[in-house]
Amino acid sequence: MRLAAALLFGPDAATVSVARREIVAALSEGDEMRVTRLDGGAVRKDPAALDEAVRSRGFFPGRRVVLIEGARDELADTIAAVLADATPEDAFVVAEAGALAPRSGLRKLFEASRVAAACGLYPDPPDPAELSAALQRAGLSAGVTREAETALASAAQELDRAQMAQLVETIALYGASASAPLPAEAVLALLPAASDAEIDRLIDAVAGGRAEDVVALYDRVAAGGGGPVQILIAAGRMFRQILTLASAPDGLDAALARLRPPVFGPRRTALARQVANWPASRAEAALRLLQDTDRTLRSPGARPDRALVERCLIRIAMMGARR
Repeated sequence: MRLAAALLFGPDAATVSVARREIVAALSEGDEMRVTRLDGGAVRKDPAALDEAVRSRGFFPGRRVVLIEGARDELADTIAAVLADATPEDAFVVAEAGALAPRSGLRKLFEASRVAAACGLYPDPPDPAELSAALQRAGLSAGVTREAETALASAAQELDRAQMAQLVETIALYGASASAPLPAEAVLALLPAASDAEIDRLIDAVAGGRAEDVVALYDRVAAGGGGPVQILIAAGRMFRQILTLASAPDGLDAALARLRPPVFGPRRTALARQVANWPASRAEAALRLLQDTDRTLRSPGARPDRALVERCLIRIAMMGARR
C-alpha cells in the first residue's frame, strides 16, 4: 500500500523542522514548485483548502507535497476525510506538529491508518564535546574538570534543551572569573534542585553499571532532601521493570510496546540498553539485594542508613558492569 501522508511530531521544534525539510525535499526532489504550504490554523478555519491542495494537479511532473505547518488535533477529522479516498495522483501530505500525547487524536489517526505513518522525533542529548563547546561560547574560558563533564552529561539525559541551555549560562556566569576548570562539586551545586529526575539519574547510573558515579549522584539527591528509603523504592521499581522486560516471552520490543505509561525517545533507548545488560537472573539478584537492604533499614536499632544504601547501589552497579 502506497503511503499518502506522514505526521512528524516531537518536543523539540528544531529536530522536527530538520526532519520535515529532509522529507519534503526528498519527496519533491528539491523542486519548490511542487510544494504547497498550508498553516494549520488556516486549514482549521477552511477545511476545503486542504482537500483542494491535495487533489489539484500541477503543471510539473513528479509527486507534489502539501505541508501542513502547526498541525493540531483539531485537524484530525479534516485529514481523515482527505486520506479516506486518497489516490496515487494526489499530493503527499506532510503534517508537522509539536509534542503529541499518545492519546492525541491526530497521532492516533496516523498510527492507525494503512496509508499514513506517524514519526515521533526526540533529540539526542548533547554529548560532552557539545557541552564543552557550549560552555566556551557562553564565556567559561577555564572549562570544567572531567568529573564535572560526567555530571553535566548525566544531567543532559534528563533536562530538555531549554533547561540545559539555562544551566550552561548559569555555570558560565558562576565561573566567568575562574582561572582553573570548575570542579564537579561546583557544577553539581548549580544543577536544578533535587527531584524525581535526580533520583532517576542515580538509578540510571546504577542500572548502567557506572559505580564510579554513584557517590556524586547520591550527594546531589541527598542535598535536595532525597532519603535512603525513597531511593530504595525507586531502585526497586526500576529493577522490577527490568526483570519484567528481560523475562518477556515475546521479546523486548513487544514488552516495551506494552509499557504504561509508554516510553519513547532516548529513555526507551536507554531502557532497552539496560535490559540487554541485565539478564533475568542478574536482575533477580539485584532485587534480592535491594530487598535485604530495605529490611535492614526497617529493622529496629541505630545504623548508618545512607552508608548501607550507598554500598548496596555500588554493589549493584558493579554487577551491572560485568559482561
